[in-house]
Amino acid sequence: MNNCEKYRGLLVGLLDRELNPQETVEINEHLVRCAGCREEYERLRDTSGKLEAVSFEEPSDEILRRLWRNPFSRLARIGGIFLIVAGYAALICYALFQFFTSGKENFWGKVPIAAIGIGFLILLLLVILERVKSYGKDPYREIKR
Repeated sequence: MNNCEKYRGLLVGLLDRELNPQETVEINEHLVRCAGCREEYERLRDTSGKLEAVSFEEPSDEILRRLWRNPFSRLARIGGIFLIVAGYAALICYALFQFFTSGKENFWGKVPIAAIGIGFLILLLLVILERVKSYGKDPYREIKR
């Protein structure tokens, strides 16, 4: 039935009590009349009950802190950041190399792009140098996050 498709989309909302009163009345009336939708609703309700019985214990804050401080975890974070930055740098260098060595664009089109790229690199280096200098003097370094 065409109406069944409309109501089957609302079955989970009925289980989770997310429907407005009018929708709840409509779907309940349909469930009284339609055996197929009623069977599907019963299966969903059984599955939902089984899922509610499964418990999930969240790790304590101490376990999460130990995991975060784990040398492998720290090495993986640093390695991941390094790979991302190195990949971006290689991609940018390759794009700039291709742009400047191809003869398709004129000289005056390349100058502004070169200025933007050089300006970006200068700002990036300044930010990195400033962060390295301020790391030793960071008053909040000892605060646990």
